[in-house]
Amino acid sequence: MKNEVLSISDRAFLIAQQIDKEKVSPKFEQWRDWKKPLEEQFMYKVTEGGRGAGAKSWSAASLLIQKYNFSKVPLQCICVREFMGSLAESSYSLLQKTIDRLGYSGWEYTREFIRNKVNGAYFIFRGLRDMRAAEQLKSYEGFDDVFADEASSISLTSWTVLVPTLRKLTKQFWVLFNRDLDVDPCYDYFVLNKRPRTSYLHLEPGPIDNPWWDKTSLPADMEADYLRDKDEAEHIWKGLPRLQGHKSVMSRVLIRQAMERDLEDSEGGLQIGVDVARFGDDKTEMYLRKGMKILRHKEMTKADTLDVANTVWDFADQDPSIPIYIDVGYNPGVVDVLANLGALVYPINFGGVAQDEDKYGSSASEMWFEFPLEEADIPDDQELMNELSTRQYLYDKKNRKMVEPKDDFKKRFKKSPDKADALLLTYYHVDFMKGGMAGYELSDLGL
Repeated sequence: MKNEVLSISDRAFLIAQQIDKEKVSPKFEQWRDWKKPLEEQFMYKVTEGGRGAGAKSWSAASLLIQKYNFSKVPLQCICVREFMGSLAESSYSLLQKTIDRLGYSGWEYTREFIRNKVNGAYFIFRGLRDMRAAEQLKSYEGFDDVFADEASSISLTSWTVLVPTLRKLTKQFWVLFNRDLDVDPCYDYFVLNKRPRTSYLHLEPGPIDNPWWDKTSLPADMEADYLRDKDEAEHIWKGLPRLQGHKSVMSRVLIRQAMERDLEDSEGGLQIGVDVARFGDDKTEMYLRKGMKILRHKEMTKADTLDVANTVWDFADQDPSIPIYIDVGYNPGVVDVLANLGALVYPINFGGVAQDEDKYGSSASEMWFEFPLEEADIPDDQELMNELSTRQYLYDKKNRKMVEPKDDFKKRFKKSPDKADALLLTYYHVDFMKGGMAGYELSDLGL
């Protein structure tokens, strides 16, 4: 009889091969938490991104199958879509292919479920709309996991019913989506209203977030999509909402161009813009530019007046010749401290009078509509993109363009557009001699 005992080197090779199969995109490693104490596990595992971004479906499915394959108890997972007419419209195929790719044995596949015959763990597939109509959700309260791939179509009503239905302390929700709208249900429920024990991953296309990025075909596909329809390509590849609001102040396509622009030698003076935090969840943001190019950015949270002022002064390298444009609406004390330190401060009230009163109803509106988007070189920052591309406008009684009030933006997105406002201040110019300090007298500045 042939000796089938593997040598040490052969066993080591097979183990290394299996470990390689079980690798996932680096950002997803934090989701490999099922052996940790409960308080260190994520209850909500949420990720968004476009095509090829972080291999999100591939990575999440791999981790979920690994969890269920090695479990010592019969875990139960319900895989959901808002509508599911057949298994072909579910994540059944994704999970089956993942099991095969990982090389796990002992699994069976039926028209109703995928089940591990060794430990009894299994997956079932359901459409939430039908389950709600038939009042069936209650029967799944003892399940361990919810897996929602392509979750952008799941309604807010479904989430508000499903999430509290699961009762186990160890329950986890795996939510993968690519936004269709600025604020779709997944983004609203899991990101804007972030809960404790949430891991939110925003993934970018390319080899940084996806080690298996196909350099032979994906870059060419992406380039072709951008040539065909830039706005749609931003959705497909960058994971941005499919349709930008028709009353958005700035074009997402032009913002992307500004983020990709590389001004190696930007001539011009230095200027700093600062948006000071207003409430507990807001952030103090500041940018430094030279000419049309942003050189530096800094962010602060939960800082008092003195901390903010001293940080801004250091950010300016304590150079009294660098103009610092700062939103003074909620914390004029920062302006006072900076002035006492010797800084050249330009206090701006966003609700104040614009330089061109005939065209704009406020200084904030003027900042937004006069921003040199087609010349600027700004950071490639997803949060900044979201804030710039989703701010809307309206018209006042004099038919002047008005950027929407900041409070209205915050109602929609549950956060203030701090980065965008700081960036705009960095490029804003006020002519003192025209009295354009939005309610401030020149004498207030010692001029």
